Amino acid sequence: MFYARISGVGIYLPKKIVTNKELSRIMNYDVEGYLRDKGIALRHVASSDESTSDMAAEAAKKALMDAGLSPEDIDLIILSTDTPDYITPPTSPIIQFKIGARRAGAFDINAACADETIALSIASHYIMMDDAINNVLVIGAYSMSRWLDWRDYEHSTSKVLAMLFGDGAGALVISRSDEPGFVTSRIIAEGEFWDTYGIYLGSARMPTVEMIEKRLHMLRFHENKHRVPKDFNYTRWPRIIRETAEKGGIRVDELSLILFNQVSLEDIRLTMEELELSMERTHTIMDKYGYTGSASTIMALYDALEEGKVRKGDYVMFCTSGAGFVVATALFRW
Repeated sequence: MFYARISGVGIYLPKKIVTNKELSRIMNYDVEGYLRDKGIALRHVASSDESTSDMAAEAAKKALMDAGLSPEDIDLIILSTDTPDYITPPTSPIIQFKIGARRAGAFDINAACADETIALSIASHYIMMDDAINNVLVIGAYSMSRWLDWRDYEHSTSKVLAMLFGDGAGALVISRSDEPGFVTSRIIAEGEFWDTYGIYLGSARMPTVEMIEKRLHMLRFHENKHRVPKDFNYTRWPRIIRETAEKGGIRVDELSLILFNQVSLEDIRLTMEELELSMERTHTIMDKYGYTGSASTIMALYDALEEGKVRKGDYVMFCTSGAGFVVATALFRW
């Protein structure tokens, strides 16, 4: 029997930083006050000539170095993002070309901010079920700043959404091993919330001149004014974590580390309280990296490893949710 283990981690952050104080001036709104409970202090912003594939390639190179592998050792690349370079072609083959992973297959997945966790599960299943797959590169990359309306708050189509997001990439190498690593995963969806917020542009709504002029092609709340319940994350996250732990044959109190979307410190605190676990069993980075969507939990893992918070034998769970709405988990034994 083959197992799938995380063998390398890398991240990339653009150089430009926009603090809450700076964004408050740009949007003429108290961004600092609004984000205080969420814990977000800044956001990294990609330069005008820096694409999702550029950031993903840089993070991938660092993950490969950490794993002690070359690009030609990679058999498969899975990119998780809802901010690709283009609608089509997919962005993952562009990354494959940029890093020189000539032997690797590649595909994209999009489940908004839940997709990096799903990608970890897919990668692990490939390794455990396909004799030809030994190393999979999983990348979460985000260039949402391209789709944010940072005008005066009163006139912005994004309003509070524009304050949350930044850019960056995180990458993991998952490798075949004779020691247990990936344990199990879970995905749930609540599609009735599809019309809450998003970038409503595509085959269901083709772009028009009027749409662009009104900036309705940006990330925004849907005009139906259907809202996600404020307690969505901290009621769904504890439930799916318990279900995943039970599916994996462990107790919740055996989890050494739970990594969440880095969008709200308050949601994470409330979830940990509901699980009766201390905040020492999670790790947050929104204060220094901002919220990087599909890259955020990989970045949190990288930072936790840098601080020595993960040890061999620990149970580590990824738990993420994204617009649509999709919630996903992936459980690993380190």
